Amino acid sequence: MPASVLLAGAAVHGAPAVGRDVVAFLDYFAGVFTLLSLTAAVVSGLAATDRLFLTPRLRVAVQSVHRATAVAALGFLAVHIAVKVAERHCDPLSTVLPFTGGTALAVSLGTVSADLLVLVAATGAFRGRFAGSRHAWLWRVLHAGAYACWPIALVHGLAAGRAAHAWVLWGYGLCAAVVALALLVRTLSWVGHRRTVTRHRRRSKAQPAGAPLPATAHGATVLPTTAQAATAHATARTGAVRRRRPHAVPVPPSRPGLVQPGGGL
Repeated sequence: MPASVLLAGAAVHGAPAVGRDVVAFLDYFAGVFTLLSLTAAVVSGLAATDRLFLTPRLRVAVQSVHRATAVAALGFLAVHIAVKVAERHCDPLSTVLPFTGGTALAVSLGTVSADLLVLVAATGAFRGRFAGSRHAWLWRVLHAGAYACWPIALVHGLAAGRAAHAWVLWGYGLCAAVVALALLVRTLSWVGHRRTVTRHRRRSKAQPAGAPLPATAHGATVLPTTAQAATAHATARTGAVRRRRPHAVPVPPSRPGLVQPGGGL
C-alpha cells in the first residue's frame, strides 16, 4: 500500500514535467511533421495521375496514400497551431488571417500556407460535388492550390522560429528534390498522353471510310470518329442490300384429280 501511494504521488508530481516535455517536443517537431506529411501528399497526388509506370490498381492505392497523408498533414497542422498559440508565440487571430497583429512575414507565410491547405483538403473532400456540376474545372483550379501551399510552407519552415540545423536543411532539400522529381514525371506523362491523343485524331481524320482500323503498339485499335463510323455503317448496309437476292415465289403443291398445265385429264 505505501509503495502504491508513493508511485501515485511520483506520477502526479511528474505529470507536469512529462507534459512540458511533450509540449516542447511538439513545439519543435509538429511543424516538421506537417511539412513531411504535406510533401508526401503532394508527391502521391502527382504520382496518382501517372499512366506511364502505374497500373490502374496501383493508381487507386496511391490515391489512398494521398488522402491519408493529407489528413495527417491537417492533424499535425492543428497541433502545430495549438502549441504555438499555447506558448504565446503568435496571436490566435494571426493563425487565420495573415499579416495581422504585427506578426513577422515568415509567420504570415505559414498562415497563408495553412489556409491553402485547408482549402485544398476541403475541395478534395467535396470532389464528387464538383464532378457532378457544370463547373468541374473549378475543382482542378482550387485543388491546384497545393502547388502554392507546399513551397510557401517550405519557406515558412526555414525562415520562422529558430535557426535551422544542417540536417534540417538537408531534409528540406530532399523534400524539394522528391517533389521536383514527381512534378517532372507528371509533366512527361501529360505530354506523352497529349501526343498520343493528337496522333490518334490525325489517324482518324486520314482513315478512309470502310478501311480496317490501324492497330497501336499495344495491339489496341484506334476508334474512328462518330461521322466515320456512321459513314462506314451506311456503306456496309447499302452493299448488303445490293447483294441480297430476290425471294422466290413459292409454287403451291399439286392436288390429285386436277388438270395440270400442259397435261391431259
